[in-house]
This record gives sequence, structure tokens and C-alpha cells, in this order.
Amino acid sequence: MIIKRLGLPIALLIVSVLSIEIVLTVLRQRSIEVTFSARNAAPLNTEAEAQVSADEPVLVLTPDGELSVTVTWSYQIGPRFPTTVVQARVQNERGETVAEDSLSITCRNPLGCNGNQTLELRYGVREDGDQATNWALGRYVVQVTRTYSGQEPVEISSRRLTVVNP
Repeated sequence: MIIKRLGLPIALLIVSVLSIEIVLTVLRQRSIEVTFSARNAAPLNTEAEAQVSADEPVLVLTPDGELSVTVTWSYQIGPRFPTTVVQARVQNERGETVAEDSLSITCRNPLGCNGNQTLELRYGVREDGDQATNWALGRYVVQVTRTYSGQEPVEISSRRLTVVNP
């Protein structure tokens, strides 16, 4: 008899908890957006621009130019967010990493956090203490990945890069 009386309240409690979890899952968001930027010290001539295929978006850079990746994030409705590492890497045609930078996003507020940070990618700099040099002429791939604590990296964006003489 007592089991029958407790059965309905326990069932309602389970349904309530599951409903709350489903609603929080729908509201929970982790958004990371990436913007690429190439700034050239010298203006490009039309001959240099003609070397680039128009089939897909390509960043064009002069050897003394600057390459930036701006990362914008917005985390909403916790209850907790794992630390996220965003890494930007430039690889040449042989697959060698020639530039790299990363940032770590730690959101301690369970209701969410947002922000942005710019990663400056310099040729020859893969870790602190490396010396930057001018970009070598050629074609590259800029790849941006994100990794949540304890998980494998996932690519969130990539772009082709071509370094040409001005």
C-alpha cells in the first residue's frame, strides 16, 4: 500500500528532473567563432593577386605582413563548462608547422561567459622564445582547432594562405 502511495510522487520527481535536464541541454550553448585577418605592409600589385585562385577564400600576405586569428566565444547556461583550448596553426605544403599560437578559455560562471582574443601568428614562432622572421613565399593552410578538457581536438575553421611578393 505504501509503495503505491510513493510510486506517483517518485515518478513525478523523476519526470521533473529529466524535464529540467532536457531544458538545460537545449539552452546550453558553447559557440566559438573564428575570423582571419591578413595585413600587408606593402600594397599588393595586380600580378601578385592574379597568382591566387578565386575558387575558394584565400588570404594573401606579403613576406613582411601580419596574420591574425580572432577567436570569439559565447558560453551560455552551465552548470559547468570544461576548459577549452583553441589552437591556431599554420602548415606549409609539406605539412610542417611554421607558426602556432593558442589560448585557453576558462568559464567559471555557470550562467555563461563570453569574450574574444586575437592570436598573432608569426612565421617561425611555435612556442615562447622563438624568433619571428619574414614569411617565406609559398602556400600554407591555417587551421584552428578547439579541445575540451580530456577530449580530442576538433577543427572549427581553416583557410588557405598564400605569401607573394608585393
